[in-house]
Amino acid sequence: MNTKQKMELTSFGEALYPYLNKPDTEYSAEGIYQVKLKLSRADAEKDIKVINDIISQEVAKEHKAKPGNTGLLKRAPLPYAIDGDVVTFKFKTKFKPTLIDHNAKALPEDVTVWGGSIMRINYTPSGYNVSSTGIGCSLRLVSCQIKQLVEGSNATQGMEAVEPVVADNPLNITEGSY
Repeated sequence: MNTKQKMELTSFGEALYPYLNKPDTEYSAEGIYQVKLKLSRADAEKDIKVINDIISQEVAKEHKAKPGNTGLLKRAPLPYAIDGDVVTFKFKTKFKPTLIDHNAKALPEDVTVWGGSIMRINYTPSGYNVSSTGIGCSLRLVSCQIKQLVEGSNATQGMEAVEPVVADNPLNITEGSY
């Protein structure tokens, strides 16, 4: 059963691996829009509390539904990771998120958001309890406000033709060594 909460807004942080203009189709044919957001631990505390409160609500519901069950409850992976003073959140959705600039104006369709962009995210936390995964919380991406845009460029920029190095035996294989 899902516990859907009101929409939340993160602090500004750094976007990692954003799929905001086009969905990521590596594991899903219809695609998933997603982004990781890196925040300082101080800026992330509010969102961590929201997530942990939702998971606690799901645990309480499970205990209420099965009062005699004193065993350990299966927990799903958290939608965030803490590494020292840095917290990285994972946001995703099946629907194209609204992208706006620092002036709250729609980002043009031809602008592609790349990793390193500074943004904040509107999201809806949603609790769940699935027997195969466990009790957890997902962060449903709704919209992003881009404060500092990093756009992509030609990946070969600055490179020029060079002479190849050709070795007679590049792997240094001797007869009988394989």
